Amino acid sequence: MKNSAAPAIHSHLLHIRQLFLNRSLASKFKIIYILTILLCMFCNVTVIRFFYNNEVRKTISALASQTLETISQNADSTIRIISKNSTYLLGSSDIQNYLTRDIYGQNNTRLSRNLRNTLYLTLESMPAAQSIVVIDENGYVESAARYIHPHCILSSPSEADWYEEVRSLQGTPIFLLNGGGYFAPERNNNYLSLIRLINSTEDARPLGYMIINIPLSELFSISNVHGNNYSDICVYSGSSPVLDFSNEKLAEHFTWQTARELSGKNKKELVAGSERYLLLALDNSPLGLQYYSATRFTSYASEYKPFLLICLFTVLISTSLFLLIALCTSRFVTDPLYRLSAAMKKTEEGDFRPAFVTTHQDEIGQLQDAYNEMVDKIQNLLTAKISEQKRLRNAELKILQEQIKPHFLYNSLSGIAYLITSRQNDTACEMVISLSEYYRESLSKGIEVIPLSAEINIVKNYLRLQKMRFPDVFDDQYEIAPETLDITIPRLVLQPLAENSLYHGILPTGDYGAIFIRSYVKDDLLIIHVKDDGIGMSGEQLSEILKGSLETNQKSFGLRGTVERLQIFYDNRNIYEIISSPGKGTEIVFSLPFKCIQKQGEKNNETLA
Repeated sequence: MKNSAAPAIHSHLLHIRQLFLNRSLASKFKIIYILTILLCMFCNVTVIRFFYNNEVRKTISALASQTLETISQNADSTIRIISKNSTYLLGSSDIQNYLTRDIYGQNNTRLSRNLRNTLYLTLESMPAAQSIVVIDENGYVESAARYIHPHCILSSPSEADWYEEVRSLQGTPIFLLNGGGYFAPERNNNYLSLIRLINSTEDARPLGYMIINIPLSELFSISNVHGNNYSDICVYSGSSPVLDFSNEKLAEHFTWQTARELSGKNKKELVAGSERYLLLALDNSPLGLQYYSATRFTSYASEYKPFLLICLFTVLISTSLFLLIALCTSRFVTDPLYRLSAAMKKTEEGDFRPAFVTTHQDEIGQLQDAYNEMVDKIQNLLTAKISEQKRLRNAELKILQEQIKPHFLYNSLSGIAYLITSRQNDTACEMVISLSEYYRESLSKGIEVIPLSAEINIVKNYLRLQKMRFPDVFDDQYEIAPETLDITIPRLVLQPLAENSLYHGILPTGDYGAIFIRSYVKDDLLIIHVKDDGIGMSGEQLSEILKGSLETNQKSFGLRGTVERLQIFYDNRNIYEIISSPGKGTEIVFSLPFKCIQKQGEKNNETLA
């Protein structure tokens, strides 16, 4: 029954969802308003609870921090006074005489009595201390105590865990619990022990050790005075606990690792048993002690009611309700309409992609479908138009290439005819052979784009032909970067420019001239220079050559035709620069995007294949 009911329920839910999405905008708004009010009630309860807990946490944190500050100040002050008095005591002649005595001498009894008197007098000046113990290197002990003398359980200081650390500190005190294990612990009477090395005042050699015991009940007398409803205190010296939490469960969960983590971020929550505690740390004690407090969250649950905050955030939640309603209105109405409007505006920029702002059949969905149908028709018309324009441009490129080929052939045949007429038959024969090699390379088996190296060979063959016709008239020089040799460009680009340099630049001067051809790569562009030192042109002459059509300006056929071919091929009109002035020659610079050259060349070659 359950397996058969699940698909039915799922189908029913999908049907309800579809009914809602296909309803009118007014119906959607009504449903959204009702659901939003219910959601607002839930949010009110959640937010009130959150801020209530936050205020309780702040109160606990403030009171616990104040308690830690008070305890640490009192404890540090007490320990500082005792440490200072112990420093004075180290240089006492009675202590020095006792520790440098001959243990088998006859004056030992008197020295011990004098030492005890000094210790008792010092103990009276330190009300917080319980006992003072002096131990020599052999383990002999003299002490003064208020009530009970501490009982040593080790026979020598060298057996204590703190022995090496105290000797390495050279008199600086350390603080350990119950003498660091040197004394037997007393039931319900733990104490903090100040342990320091006693050095000789004459030669600074170690003589013995002083231990001053301070009862924890005296040192931390204000802690836990409120019982379980107040902060529980824990104190560490280094990695050793000086005072554990009085709560056994809390002490069990609070480890040294927890103390290290707490010192890093100063505040942390801890769950011990069924209670949740807020832990705080204070580790700025001048004596190196770390203080930790733990306070139950439930301690202040009935004492603090942030009524004003509840009212304030109730207003904020009500405001959020209207913002949520506005958000829903935007989600289902404003935003789809805006995106549809944005898609329509893109058509002004030539972007005729369909708009997909909704998948539902409401009013906006119907408007979207009508718009997409219109865009689809426009896109089909544009595609047909673009295809027609591409065919037209390719035909124009073919025409330009065919115009250039006979142009050079006519000039070459005229040169051969001239040589034959001048009875230079051998030169004419060489010219015919060079011409055949030139056409073999320039035709390139019908390939429209060829490597720059092949284009350079075509120019060299052409100029070799012209040198046979015009000996001792010009020279050609080349500076071709090796990395440009394999870059492909449209064929017959350099030859018309070299022809222009010869016929319209060098020959009219009547002097010996030179043609320079250079190529290199710069900023992802193939740069080609074709330069001559001929008669040059003025700005007006250059403008006249570059304007107008090829049919009406035959003198510019080579230059103008090459420029137009490259502009069509690269679909970019800003690919050339012409530098010329009368009497100084002409330089033509092409900047071709060589990263696109290989792709365009492969595409054209595949088309021909």
